[in-house]
Amino acid sequence: MRVAASSIRRLAFTAAWSGVLACAAAFPALAQDAAFKSHREQWQKAALSSYEYGYRKFCECHPDTPPETRVTVRNGAVVGVRHRPVDYAEEVPAEQRNLQFYWTVDGLFDLLASAYERGVRVRVAYDETLGFPTEIYIDYDAEFIGDELDLKLTEVKAL
Repeated sequence: MRVAASSIRRLAFTAAWSGVLACAAAFPALAQDAAFKSHREQWQKAALSSYEYGYRKFCECHPDTPPETRVTVRNGAVVGVRHRPVDYAEEVPAEQRNLQFYWTVDGLFDLLASAYERGVRVRVAYDETLGFPTEIYIDYDAEFIGDELDLKLTEVKAL
């Protein structure tokens, strides 16, 4: 069996180009990974075990003005959650049995780490002082609508 020189060149070019594309695709992931590690270390160095943070979770049910959720963390565990609905004067506390469904800031970093490991689409911004994520967007399946997680943290304050 004889292979033409042009076919060999075409195969070599295709293989080289595939390598270039694979490297180019990896660089954003490497940059994200480095930023993630750096900010996670920054958050850990801040050593806040008791704090409160607020976030807004954007979804189809609240696309423009989602209610604010306030999470209270003491000694690294969620101990209270309150919701502040838009245009509502009273805060609504979450039931104690539901606290397991809310994140600490370390839990948010774990969520991001899991998304990176799965190779799904992630956009994140970080606080430059303490390192915590200020915006998190995760699209678990690009072909599916409604599976995204879209959070914007409003503040983190030490207790």
